Amino acid sequence: MPSPREVMDALPAEDARLLPTPAAVRAPRPGLLPLLLLGPAVAWTFLFFLLPLAVMVWQSVQHDGLSLFHYRKLLSTPLYLSAIMTTFQISLGVTAGSLLLGYPVAYVIATAGPRVRGLVLLLVVIPYWLDYIVRSYSWMVLLGRMGLVNRSLIEIGLISEPLSLLYSIWSVNIGMIQILLPLMVLTLYGAMHGIDQRLVQAAAIHGAGPWQAFRRVFFPLSLPGVYGASLLTFVVSMGFYITPALLGGRKQTMISQLIYTLASDMLDWPLASAASVLLLILSLAIVLVYNRLFSIDRLWGGATS
Repeated sequence: MPSPREVMDALPAEDARLLPTPAAVRAPRPGLLPLLLLGPAVAWTFLFFLLPLAVMVWQSVQHDGLSLFHYRKLLSTPLYLSAIMTTFQISLGVTAGSLLLGYPVAYVIATAGPRVRGLVLLLVVIPYWLDYIVRSYSWMVLLGRMGLVNRSLIEIGLISEPLSLLYSIWSVNIGMIQILLPLMVLTLYGAMHGIDQRLVQAAAIHGAGPWQAFRRVFFPLSLPGVYGASLLTFVVSMGFYITPALLGGRKQTMISQLIYTLASDMLDWPLASAASVLLLILSLAIVLVYNRLFSIDRLWGGATS
């Protein structure tokens, strides 16, 4: 195919002058199409997220004018402080438990063959198809005073009376770990899948055993995924409501349950707004600390600067 320059040289001089020069050819302007495509998402975000968030923040600072009264009340009342500390305690326990259970599963998925990988991934994803409210109720059936666990232990003779397994911090942790475990496994697998297995093979060639190759090569390379998965699990668990409400007691009240009680039962919207803003600030602070230490880009596979 002849080039544009060859075509211009072959034309008569009168016709060549009518053709636009390369300098005159400009790229077409994008027009309004990108703005039209972006407009619905921006409008949706503004109407259903930014605007309600602004109203919530405004209500939280209203008490005879602009005031931090509600925030001081939250941070000075023992009941509210207990809910905040319980939220951190449960979130840490759920994150640690999910990591301990999820890391081996993610490792198996990342290092296994295609058939085993597909089967295990299917088993991990299947719980997402079942609503977490139903899963929380199933734990009530299992851990109840006359539930399946207690009856099984009595029948085999390990205990003579039912154990108090429900409405405790352990039942809350078990229920939340079961719900958040797929999130932990999939995030870890995303990081482990990008590790070059030839590095582990090179360590084996140089005399390292399987455990030493894992400890010296694979595990350090998987740490960005560990940090990212732990961050996601911790932040998500801080906002849980249904599972701790069903499986926990009054001592296991989390800040999300406190917000619901303040807004629905006590009708104290300014204090509930202040608690919501405080939960948002705590979550953002954790993300900022993570970004400062490890870079937030690692959550989706980016490299640190």
